[in-house]
Amino acid sequence: MTKMEELNARVERVERSVFEHSLCPKKLDELLDMQGEISDIRESFLNQPFTGIAVEELEDLRFRILECEFNVHIFASEAMYQSTEESMRRLNDLYETVSDGGENQ
Repeated sequence: MTKMEELNARVERVERSVFEHSLCPKKLDELLDMQGEISDIRESFLNQPFTGIAVEELEDLRFRILECEFNVHIFASEAMYQSTEESMRRLNDLYETVSDGGENQ
């Protein structure tokens, strides 16, 4: 399994957990674990060589990582009764960037 395939699989697991949380809320410790996992994924993504990987594939994975990161942060903040305003704004900005540009930017 290549590094990109591994990162994609890890992101898919977090995306699945985000979806599951929307159906049946997870406990705070699970949300914090998800937050740690997506942070680790982001760091791994940034530290991997991008040679030979299509820009579209990189952009798609970057978008998915950011989307998960914002969603998990929002869920964890809600569970701790903290403000979600900044993360909601950043998530909205991410979505607007995609809709304005027609691609993941």
